[in-house]
Parts: sequence; C-alpha cells; structure tokens
Amino acid sequence: MDLNLVRTFLVVAECQSYTKAAERMQLTQPAISAAIKRLEKLYGENLFIKQGRGIELSSKGQQLIPSFRQAVSIIENAMNMRKQFNVYCNESLINTLFPIDNINLQESPPEKNQLFEHLRQEKTDIIVDSMLTRDSAFMVEEILLEPLVVICRKDHPRIKQSITKDAFYREEHVFYSGTWEKIRGFELFANEPIEERKMALICHSIASIALNISQSDSIAVIARSFAEQWAAKLNLQILTCPINTDLIPYHLVYHKRQIKNPLHKKIREEIKAKIKALHRQ
Repeated sequence: MDLNLVRTFLVVAECQSYTKAAERMQLTQPAISAAIKRLEKLYGENLFIKQGRGIELSSKGQQLIPSFRQAVSIIENAMNMRKQFNVYCNESLINTLFPIDNINLQESPPEKNQLFEHLRQEKTDIIVDSMLTRDSAFMVEEILLEPLVVICRKDHPRIKQSITKDAFYREEHVFYSGTWEKIRGFELFANEPIEERKMALICHSIASIALNISQSDSIAVIARSFAEQWAAKLNLQILTCPINTDLIPYHLVYHKRQIKNPLHKKIREEIKAKIKALHRQ
C-alpha cells in the first residue's frame, strides 16, 4: 500500500476536513479527495461520512486509525531514526531542563495559540507549558502544579514581607504580554473577578518582568519556580498572592504518533524526572 495514502488518511481524520488537510499537506483539495477515494476503493467501503458541513470517520475508518498510526510511526522511525527533537518549554521551567541530550530547547512563544499549531505542523516535537489542548491527536500529561506569587524589590518603600489585596490594587503592575485565547495568564487562573490594575509596563518575557521589578517600585505576578530561581540575584521579595488563584498546571504535550518511539519516550522521561526534582526542592 502507498504510504502517502495512509498519511493523507490520518491527516484528514485529524482535521476532519479535506480543505484543512490540503492546507496542512500543501496539496490541492482534489488531490486529497482522490487519495481518499483510492484508499476507499482498496477497502471497498467509505472511510468518511458527511456530518453537517464537515466529515467524520466511518466505522471502518475508526477501525483503521490505530493500525495506521502505528504503521506510520514504525516506518518513520526506521527511516529517520532522529536523534534530535525540538522542545518548546515555558520560560518559568526552561532552565530546569538544561541540559538534556538530543533536544533543541526553545522558549515557548508568548502567543500560546502558536504552540499546538507548531506541534501539528511538526515544527516541534514536545511542549512543556501551562496551556491545555483538547485536540485528540495529542497526548497531554500533567507534570507539575505550582502557585502564582507576587514579586517586588526587597527595599520597596511600601511593601514588606506581605501584601494585602488593597495594596495589590494600589500598586503599579508589570504585565506579561503572553495570552491564551486573548486572556492573560493571571486572569486565566484567578478564582475571583480581577479589578482593573494600574499598568506600568508590558514585557514579552518573564525575565524582563523580574529585571524591571528589581529596578522599580512596581509589582508583578509570576510563577513561584521562576521567582525562586532569581530572587536572591535580583534582590526580590516573594509574596503570597492576595488574589485567590488556581495552581498553574504544567503539561507535557506530544503527538500520539510518538508514543512508542523509544528515543522520544526516553526524552519525555528525562523531562519529567527533572521537573519532579524541581518540585521536591
């Protein structure tokens, strides 16, 4: 059987759209449709059925998914035997993963919607970040929970060792530019309505936030692990956040086709071990 037919079938099944599959594979829609028809002719029955304006897998199509994924994974691993994998990691944890052999480590982009699109397009192989996806093509493992904290400089003129909710809203804040579905991380994890905060600055990295906090009277809300890494060097106070928030859940995310890849699995286990070691400190 033509391996390209199998790959095309899996992409269409993942996208549930001939048009989206054509865009992903950089082919025309008629080419995608023709490939599926050839595969259906081999099996003598439909692999997709119409559902509203879209399509979904038929019973036969659903039966083929696990075997086809496994077959493609085995063949691709045998052909490529890649020794280097691209890993996107949240800035708060990126130093924790350093060094791990056989990975190209990159900081996650501030615009979190790009993360999973890059995973779909095979521009990255593993994501370690706090954002979650319900895409059925991906495996998602929760690997760490940690709180948000408030940081300010140690010689702040008004804040000493703790901060009240009133004081929190009186101070100017340094914001992180990153968003998930147009919502900032702090608002995403808050368990209570967030009042309007005075904005002093917007930064594109957590490191830039911490540096600016160390040189001003502003405050910021960041992940505890990052704050603890840099508090002593930047002369920062770490304060319990007076706003009720959920713990930040960090996830390890990868495509299901990599589940049985032994080198990919080894790297996943190394990442989880390093994160667990951080949590025990």
